[in-house]
Amino acid sequence: MRISSFIFGDPLKTENLEFEKLTKFKALAIFSADVLSSVTYATEEILLALGAIAAYSFSLSIAGIIVGLLIVISISYWQTISAYSTEGDAFTVAHQNLGEFLGLISASALLIDYVLTVAVSLSAGIHVIVSAFPYLSNYNVSLCLIALLFITISNLRGSKELAAVLSRPTYCFIGIIFLMILCGFFMETPYLEIPMIPYNTSNALVFVITLRAFASGCCALTGIESIASGVASFKYPQYKNAQITLAAMVVILSILFLGITFLANKYAIIPNNEEAVISQIARYVFGAGFMYYCVQIICATILLTAASASFSGFPGLAYTLAKRKYIPTRFANLGDRLAFSNGIIVLSIMAMLIIIMFKGDSHALIPLYSLGVFISYTLSQAGMVKYWAVNRGENWPIKVAVNAIGAILTFLTLLIIMESKFLNGAWIVAILVPILFCLFKKINRRYEATNVELDLKRGRLGNLIQPLKNTKPKVVIPISRIHKGTLSALRFAASLSEDVTAVVINVDEREVNRLKLTWKAMNFSMPLAILKSPYRSLVNPFLDFLHEQDERESERGKTIVVMPSFVPGKFWQNILHNQTATILKTALLYKKRKSEQTRIIVEIPYQMKIQE
Repeated sequence: MRISSFIFGDPLKTENLEFEKLTKFKALAIFSADVLSSVTYATEEILLALGAIAAYSFSLSIAGIIVGLLIVISISYWQTISAYSTEGDAFTVAHQNLGEFLGLISASALLIDYVLTVAVSLSAGIHVIVSAFPYLSNYNVSLCLIALLFITISNLRGSKELAAVLSRPTYCFIGIIFLMILCGFFMETPYLEIPMIPYNTSNALVFVITLRAFASGCCALTGIESIASGVASFKYPQYKNAQITLAAMVVILSILFLGITFLANKYAIIPNNEEAVISQIARYVFGAGFMYYCVQIICATILLTAASASFSGFPGLAYTLAKRKYIPTRFANLGDRLAFSNGIIVLSIMAMLIIIMFKGDSHALIPLYSLGVFISYTLSQAGMVKYWAVNRGENWPIKVAVNAIGAILTFLTLLIIMESKFLNGAWIVAILVPILFCLFKKINRRYEATNVELDLKRGRLGNLIQPLKNTKPKVVIPISRIHKGTLSALRFAASLSEDVTAVVINVDEREVNRLKLTWKAMNFSMPLAILKSPYRSLVNPFLDFLHEQDERESERGKTIVVMPSFVPGKFWQNILHNQTATILKTALLYKKRKSEQTRIIVEIPYQMKIQE
């Protein structure tokens, strides 16, 4: 068995793609892992923003408001799924209904969010592990990177393998958190001194603190769009299965989020850097025994696997952008395991860099987290308002109203997040979004220019397919020494024309003299031109000589270059050789003069038999 097959699994045939579609049970595990796992740190972010004094006065109310916003957004996405039964991502909706500009803004925000989702989920997961095992605190970044590698390999193996990996921890997480909430709800409340807000605290200060806590808690809403973006992954009927899965996810998320926030209030939990809030709650409810460690391990597992929602969303969005020529088209290629391997690998590399830059600190990453999400939410809902207004259909005024309310609420939330989190890191996202937008536009213009230049409809097709006149081409063959590969190239060049010139660039006088003697001894009929190179350059003297050959009898066309090369038995052995042929070929392709639009370059490789 090959190592690649052992790690990534056996290649899958294209016709097996339909069998990779997900049931509702498996789809809930994959697409809800991100949003459900956020309950392990969303309450903590609210408490951190409120501070010890205000936390127990407002945290439960703020959680209730966030759940209300969750319901509004989910109803809006329910309608999006019914309208876009195959592609309901924010980019597609915004691009088709609001135009290219806002569509690409939405795509930029979503791509950034997918990367941050991976980094935040892994960092928060390791934080939970360190809460249970403090002696691992010095290995945060290393543990994050190991977990990232595992998730990347799981996704490269394909969605069926991934579903098998994710199903158990997702449902174990739901079960054990429900159990913890039930036990904590009925347990007797210990006597705790809960601080209250002083009477002389200004209403304005309380309002600002509450808004910032709300902005922090909105990290619980990230990932809702993943089901709408992944409708195509569901089994038939796709949109109905996706809607049912969305409803189940919202109900479960609401109960878990409110339950954890309630327990945090009940036990007067105070956030700290040493122990996560979810760990403190579990310690109160179950003590420090077996069940406590079960909660910690399962919470860590769901956080580590939550990143897989992005590993579905990022490559999917990259595929859509690649098909529209906004990013390199290779992102639209399916790998041999029926996964968008290029998108998965790029996402993994970017998440790795973010984790290293922020040292695996989830609290430092979360201020960057929600901004991109709510940009895409707002544009998606605004796009759906126009969609229903134009296409109408049954009950279209109600649908317009629902999506309009969703757009207004998500936009207001976006403004709150901008105000609250801008100086804490959200400015980075605000800069990256326009940079990505400009990059998308530049790539798209390059593809359009390429298509225009290659388009056969631009005329003179008859001239392009006329047979070449019976003329003898001018041929130049660069050599450095005489070997079997050189002889093969010389033989081929002689078959093309009688006007063949061998060229050697003089960067080593002794080697050139030895080559001249060999050339004379072998009695070749073609001339050998020796080019001076006082600065030991290979490229410039050769390009100058080619230009001179082009000018000679210019009616015979551009000079043909026959390039001898040899291929080592192993790929890594290329580093042992000078790669002169590669250097010259690259120069001919990218350092040509303006007049040299097309030149024929023929490479004659000689395959080495030595494998060691």
